[in-house]
Amino acid sequence: MNNKLRYKVSMPDPSSHFFNVEISLSDLQKDLDTIELKLPVWRPGRYFIFDFASGIQEFQASGPAEDSLQWEKTDKLTWLVRKKGLTEIKVSYRVFANDFLARTRGLNEEHAFINATAVFMFSPLYYDAPLTLKVNPFDGWHVTTGLKRIGENEFFAPNYDYFTDCPLEIGKHTDYDFEVEGIKHTISIFGKVNYDMKKMSEDFTKIIKKNFDFWGKVPYERYTFIVHCTPQSGGGTEHINSTVVGVKPQAFETEAGYEAFLRLISHEFFHTWNVKQLKPAGITPYDFTKENYLKELWIAEGGTSYYDGLMLVRTGHMSIESFYKEITKGVEDERRRPGNKIQSLAESSFDAWVKFWRRSQNHYISESDYYSKGSYVSLLLDLEIMNSTEARYSLDDVFRRMYESFPLDVTGYTNDDFREVCEEFTGTSLQKFFDDYITGTKPLDWEKYLSYAGLILESDEGTLPVVGLYTAKQGEKIVVNSVLEESSAFKAGFKTGDEIIACNGSKCGYEEMEKRIKEMKAGTSVEFFVFRQEKLVKAVLTLEDSKLKHYSLKKTENPTDLQRRIYDKWFETEW
Repeated sequence: MNNKLRYKVSMPDPSSHFFNVEISLSDLQKDLDTIELKLPVWRPGRYFIFDFASGIQEFQASGPAEDSLQWEKTDKLTWLVRKKGLTEIKVSYRVFANDFLARTRGLNEEHAFINATAVFMFSPLYYDAPLTLKVNPFDGWHVTTGLKRIGENEFFAPNYDYFTDCPLEIGKHTDYDFEVEGIKHTISIFGKVNYDMKKMSEDFTKIIKKNFDFWGKVPYERYTFIVHCTPQSGGGTEHINSTVVGVKPQAFETEAGYEAFLRLISHEFFHTWNVKQLKPAGITPYDFTKENYLKELWIAEGGTSYYDGLMLVRTGHMSIESFYKEITKGVEDERRRPGNKIQSLAESSFDAWVKFWRRSQNHYISESDYYSKGSYVSLLLDLEIMNSTEARYSLDDVFRRMYESFPLDVTGYTNDDFREVCEEFTGTSLQKFFDDYITGTKPLDWEKYLSYAGLILESDEGTLPVVGLYTAKQGEKIVVNSVLEESSAFKAGFKTGDEIIACNGSKCGYEEMEKRIKEMKAGTSVEFFVFRQEKLVKAVLTLEDSKLKHYSLKKTENPTDLQRRIYDKWFETEW
């Protein structure tokens, strides 16, 4: 295949963490004196500015006779090559890659992972041009990717956008192929873990079929699930015909852990349509050189977070009782989080680039969450549509209509577009719903909407000791993620970002700290020392009782015919 744009990557010394990259460009205009090469500043699925360019070194440019060409870096992501009237040039450089957890670029003695945005530069002149990629794997390694294979370790992409949406796993991982309705799917697993591949493929098949039924169309010819199983792994990223997910090995040891893994798969697979095909206007098309602002992430991510659990109920992987518990946890989260009163869902979506992924010290008390609250609002909107239409239509129908009305990269949608399609089904205005819950910060009326499906939300107020300290293990560090306002931890002075190093005069590990906090009784105290901005700070945590509402759901004893029909349509079951 004689393309104008050819990429090559090799990894001769995995322990060095360096990829060697070559890019060949031909049929360049002779009268152009210069050509730009750019490296993206973000990747699909993560609305955050990365520092990819910092990993680039030893950049060189040459002509067909291997004569060196002059070049200069004009900003943090742009290399300008002076091509001296040549119609063909080659650039080469090395990329330091050791970040598997962010699903960008990684290379070590065990395997390699590449997201094109973090490794391969692009020329704006050839952004929409077809390209080929030649991979030279390390000894004995093989390549798994969603890219079209055209030769031994050689691949094709129709343009750079598509290239960035087909990550590569390179190593001695295990690939398992299976078919769903005649379409090839692959599960590619890296890591030492005990799993039942027969059961896993059967469970994946149920999720895949349910999505086929939901959307009505399949937008890919084959699909790849890349699964990283390491002690630090977690989260996932959706791509156009693949996904990359991280899961800890112990997830396969318990039913709860495995269900959580399937929910992650359900989430990322639903994205194959919602955000990889049906895209908000702000990211249609992508511009990888800067932030792409949008106010619809509550639909793209929050809507997907709503359906990832609902799909598992419909496939039988999650019980309705478990889904009830998810709802009541959501009620508690929505009503307790102070940030929900300050930041709207539209603002949370827009500020993803500047706030959400940066996790400021006051994010819990000043920000909402387009993932979680977006899922809550999607649930309420679904019930509103079913109630307004006497169970003829639901949010399922809205997403299908949106998918048909906003084809990939032709035109993206806005919040107004989404509302108008909802109104096409309800026949009534939903402006107040959107004003209250999308652009406004009005508390959600859970009781009203859940009653449409014959569900009663009950609460009891109890006095419980509340620590209000949320931490995470980062390597060997214990870091405070958030602090609940007016909780015991809040009054003790804990801040987001604090690194806990000792409690009661002794160094403590993560498990020991959790154990000490769980053993605390109201009125007792623990003395902590934390690092905060390179300073040692003491925080005395005295556990105090707080009044908190806890919620539960139950069916009404005498449902109306409409409540029964909504319930049945919602869960695809019978009352």
